[in-house]
Amino acid sequence: MGLYAGMMNEEQKREYTDRELLGRYFKSVAPFRKSIALISLYIFITTIAETLNPLLVGIAVDELSNINSNLLIVLGVGGLYFILTILIWIVFLLRRKEIGKFVPYFLEKLRMNIFDKLQEQDMSFFDKHLSGQLNTRVSNDALDFGNTTLLLADTLGNVLISIFTFGMLLWLNPILALIALAAIPFIFILVISLRRVVRIVSRAYRKAIGNVNAAMVESIEGIHVSKSYGQESTVSKQFQETNKDYFKAGFRITATTHMWRPLLETIAAIALIVVIFFGGQLVFQGLTKPGTIFMFILYLQKFFRPIMVLSVFFPQLSSGMAAYERILDVLDSRPSVKQNSNAIDVGKLEGEIKFNNLDFRYRDGEWIFAKFNLHISKGEKIAVVGHTGAGKTSLVSLLARYYEFQGGSIEIDGINVRDMTLESFRRNLGIVQQDVFLFSGTIEENIRYGRQEASEDDLWNAIRTVHLEELIEYLPEGLQTQIGERGKGLSAGQKQLVSFARAILINPKILILDEATSSVDAYTEAIIQEALEVLLANRTSIIIAHRLSTIMNADRIIVMDNGQIIEEGTHNDLLIQGGKYATLYKQYFEHQSLDWEPHRESLKIE
Repeated sequence: MGLYAGMMNEEQKREYTDRELLGRYFKSVAPFRKSIALISLYIFITTIAETLNPLLVGIAVDELSNINSNLLIVLGVGGLYFILTILIWIVFLLRRKEIGKFVPYFLEKLRMNIFDKLQEQDMSFFDKHLSGQLNTRVSNDALDFGNTTLLLADTLGNVLISIFTFGMLLWLNPILALIALAAIPFIFILVISLRRVVRIVSRAYRKAIGNVNAAMVESIEGIHVSKSYGQESTVSKQFQETNKDYFKAGFRITATTHMWRPLLETIAAIALIVVIFFGGQLVFQGLTKPGTIFMFILYLQKFFRPIMVLSVFFPQLSSGMAAYERILDVLDSRPSVKQNSNAIDVGKLEGEIKFNNLDFRYRDGEWIFAKFNLHISKGEKIAVVGHTGAGKTSLVSLLARYYEFQGGSIEIDGINVRDMTLESFRRNLGIVQQDVFLFSGTIEENIRYGRQEASEDDLWNAIRTVHLEELIEYLPEGLQTQIGERGKGLSAGQKQLVSFARAILINPKILILDEATSSVDAYTEAIIQEALEVLLANRTSIIIAHRLSTIMNADRIIVMDNGQIIEEGTHNDLLIQGGKYATLYKQYFEHQSLDWEPHRESLKIE
């Protein structure tokens, strides 16, 4: 199985037909129609020049084969051939230059569309997709699909050359042209067979790349755990298996791409030999000139060259379209969090919260809440306790609109959250979580993250509220100190203080603390507890806590079990009741009390 086994289960929502993929592709490149028109013009000019060159060679050969050959004609034809060759080279450079402008802009727009679409998704989407696989779609898949644009441009030129060239073959000798044409059905049968096989192996190859990227991201993010348990060699072996799968997928697509080329070349060679044989007979019989046969052979080679390219075209096209399928899987994803079409900007909220007959599940048949009800008054401080799996984090996740509920409603100040724009609602919401995420950048940038336009006074008020100024003064670059990915360089407590300052700066009317003090030391907790008195004032607060001090100061304690509220009241009232909370208190909280002493029985060693 291994740590990376789960990534092999990545699902794609749907498959797209070739017609759908090409239709979507042409629609996506429509804004670049000017560049496409220029590229098409350059291709057409190249095609005409490529078609005329063999004709000039044939004229020169016929003229030289005459006893009284005219050297001026030969030199003139040679000069024209040279000019056309230079023209082909210049037009090729112009075409590449235009493609060089078009493809990067197209890729930039495509990547932004993917990135913006990812930003729209709710947490249920990211629960189903590993970050490394999503990164593959933004980077590798977009690049491979961008290369398909180059492929299509080159193939269009080759197809035009084949069409014009076959016209010349018919004009030169219809019989020989039909003999050459007899090879085409066999070639296309092989190419179509190749296309079907390549599409299958291309999908597997794209998935293998995603698995490698996902394994890399997971191994790097989990390096501390790996080292803590001495599992570096185990992780390396597991990655080796994932890397082998990638190698096998790459080998299959490479083998599939090249396995048909010798067969196609053999068919083309047989057709060429037959044409040379019958053409030679026609020359010996005086029915045609050597120059004509020479031209015919040149044209025939130009006719088969684009067809030979099809052996590479279809594998590369299939690979590009497989990448495009994965991109469309993201672009066509719809967030499950629903907002009504007439949602309004609610401005500043007061903070009264109502959960009305709420139904929610992450997966079918596994209900977390069923007809759940809870009323939180404006400015009330609610502490939520319960065993793991009771529904505490699910409750605040629904309030934050990370997930969509299936039944009932959530109302803030009497307004359904679905009638509020997400942006305006979340401006009123502050969240501090146990696992603090800080971005690469300066400490100031991280504090300002939710309110970048905040004044210096507001910034420093937030910093002083959580006593973060002590850390800032200690650092040589102060607020401009750079911190690494996920806040590397700061301790757990320091990161938590930064997250509190970030929450205070936006001045939210509703504050959620999801076990925000469970991973800090006693000194930092004392600082945070002092800061909480300011932070929780005049705000509606929902606190999921493992610390007794936070719970005891709450206006009301909610005890949850299996998605239901089984008890509620103040700390003292619930202790007197002697129910579930009293049990939880004795198990988890009582030892945090300053006057707690272990019972004599607990010291006995059996």
